[in-house]
Amino acid sequence: MARIMDIRKCDREIRMNSRTVMDVQYNDEYFSMWVYKAGQERGLDLCPLSIQLDAEIAGRLVNYLNQFLKNKN
Repeated sequence: MARIMDIRKCDREIRMNSRTVMDVQYNDEYFSMWVYKAGQERGLDLCPLSIQLDAEIAGRLVNYLNQFLKNKN
């Protein structure tokens, strides 16, 4: 599990290769996301992309998500 220390927007091309599942959980200190490899949606094989966000970084992610959602409406 990796703790995200910074979050930033980039101009990288977005591609989708497969679909999978993400589990989330949170407590007073962290918001955690576990990502599974495609085909392992039952949690048998965690992907190294599983991350934890503290409140500051989670707030920054929320801002980016809100910008994304505004563009969809």
